[in-house]
Amino acid sequence: MKQTIFVSSTFIDLEVHRRLVRDAIARLELTFKAMEFFGALPDTPKAECLRLVRASNIFVGIIGMRYGFVDPNDGKSMTQLEYEEAQAIRLPTLMYLIDEEHHPVLPKFVDTGAGAEKLLAFKGQLKTAHVVNSFSSPEDLAAKVTQDVVRFVGAMEKAPGAQVLPQLATTATRMHRLTPPRFTFLKGKVAGTCTQEVPDSVLQESLGFLLGGDNMAAAFTLSRGTPMPLDDAIDSLMKIEKILMELVKNPQVAREGDTP
Repeated sequence: MKQTIFVSSTFIDLEVHRRLVRDAIARLELTFKAMEFFGALPDTPKAECLRLVRASNIFVGIIGMRYGFVDPNDGKSMTQLEYEEAQAIRLPTLMYLIDEEHHPVLPKFVDTGAGAEKLLAFKGQLKTAHVVNSFSSPEDLAAKVTQDVVRFVGAMEKAPGAQVLPQLATTATRMHRLTPPRFTFLKGKVAGTCTQEVPDSVLQESLGFLLGGDNMAAAFTLSRGTPMPLDDAIDSLMKIEKILMELVKNPQVAREGDTP
């Protein structure tokens, strides 16, 4: 099965880096996912970014000298939100930090003030959580990504069953898109049904598949995004389905979760 790699970074300052990494991934006959290929899609850029992270096999994060666009709701950059989404679903992660001593950077691509402080904290978080690699040029980055991805893909091919999970998220089409108020309502109703804590993004996608009639995609999404085994995910979704059926039988209660 062809592996899908999500590449996360700020854009304008690292445009050449992204292009060379994309070309390197293409030469490996793998699939490159990134924001520049969105086109017309139904959800917000943030929602689509996080959805593509969940539909990928490997996460590649490239951090330069800019923190990037900050989402007003979270107070975090899209790059950090994409990274945190990858960690929430335990996605294999490769992180690359710019070599600040040897990589030339134009002054306009260096954050100052609050952006610089958030970037410094984010880099510190990455260095604590991962064995990060540094890059001193776009070509150096592309070479290191190539080497690391080849190693990762080789290891992942030894467990081919795991590749079904992201593939389902990529190809499944029967998903009911929940509005934020509806999701908040349903989240409250199904609280406590799962044996493990479930990130909101994973629960929302699982509920969307379940409501769309794709129970298998819902189970695989829930299992992949949490430490629970597939059997436990199926059991949890059976309980959730009963709750949803009760809501259908009682439309007045169900309407409490409608968008105002």
